[in-house]
Amino acid sequence: MHPLVRNLYKRFVYVGRDYPVPPPYVKNRAKEAFRKNAALVDEVEIKRAVARGRWMVRELVGVIKLKKYRTMKQRYSASNLDVDPVGRADTVAREKFGS
Repeated sequence: MHPLVRNLYKRFVYVGRDYPVPPPYVKNRAKEAFRKNAALVDEVEIKRAVARGRWMVRELVGVIKLKKYRTMKQRYSASNLDVDPVGRADTVAREKFGS
């Protein structure tokens, strides 16, 4: 197995752990894609397939970041918090010192 291909497969498995669907789904899809391209012997074709695979890994990372951002935004938005949106310390200081 070509070292670039092995490295790419490890990336898929590693990134697939945080993907929104269960990890076996990502691993199985990657395995299918690798088996489909198993007959490649030309070095240029292998590098082209690896470049496409790296692009797909970057797309997976983008989806993961989007999911995490949406989760954090939903969890910590101002409507979900019981504090003043400006900040509780600012409100207390105004009441105490009369600004």
